[in-house]
Amino acid sequence: MTKRTHARGLTLLEVMIAVAVLTLVSVLVYGAFSTITRGKQTAGLLAERYRIGRVAMTRMSRELSMAFLSMHNAMLPHLNTRVTTFNGRSNRVDFTAFAHRRLLKDAHESDQCELSFFTTTNPKKSGQLDLARREQTIIDDQPGKGGVSQVMVDDIDTFNLKFLDPMSGMWTETWDTTSVAGQPNRLPLQVEIYLVLKGGPAGDPIRLRTRTALSMLQPLAFALK
Repeated sequence: MTKRTHARGLTLLEVMIAVAVLTLVSVLVYGAFSTITRGKQTAGLLAERYRIGRVAMTRMSRELSMAFLSMHNAMLPHLNTRVTTFNGRSNRVDFTAFAHRRLLKDAHESDQCELSFFTTTNPKKSGQLDLARREQTIIDDQPGKGGVSQVMVDDIDTFNLKFLDPMSGMWTETWDTTSVAGQPNRLPLQVEIYLVLKGGPAGDPIRLRTRTALSMLQPLAFALK
C-alpha cells in the first residue's frame, strides 16, 4: 500500500515570526551600515580640515621665508613709485617677497610681489572668522592695499604671529620696517605662526604651530655704498 505524503504549508504565525526576524535583521544591518557611513564621512571631513590647515601653514611659511627689502629707491621721496616693507602685527602681516609664480605666458610680471596674510569676517556667515591671503603682482607705494584677496582657511578660531628680533633675541608681536620707532630696514630672524581651526575631533579645535626662518635679513643694496 503506497503512503501519500502531503506538502505541509506555513501557518500564519510562522509567517509573522519569519517577517519579524527578517525585519529585525534588516534594521540591524541598516544601522551598522549607517554608522559606518557616518563615521567615514566624519573622518573624511576631519582629514580635509587637517589638510587645509597644513597646506595653509606650508604656504605661509614658504612665502614668508622669501620676504625681502630693497634700498633701491628714488633720490627724492616724492618720486618713489614702489616701497618694499615688512609690516606685521599679531593677526596680520604685509610684506614684499620673491614668491610670485607667473602662470600666464609673456605676462609682464616677475617673482616680486606684495603679500598679506590676515583675518577677516565672513560677510555671509555671521560671527565666522576666516584666514585670507592678498597678493599684488606689482609692488607700489601703498603696502597692504590693492591686489586680489582670497580665503585660505574658513571658520578659524585664532591666527597669531610673533617675530624674533635678531638683535635682542626676543619675540615681539609687532614689526615695522618703515618706522624709525620700529625695526627700520631690517627683517625678523624668524616668524612664528599659530593657527587654530574649528571643526576638530569631537568638536575640539585643531591647533597648528610652526616657525619659519627668513632668508634675507638685510636689504638688497646692489652697487650702493
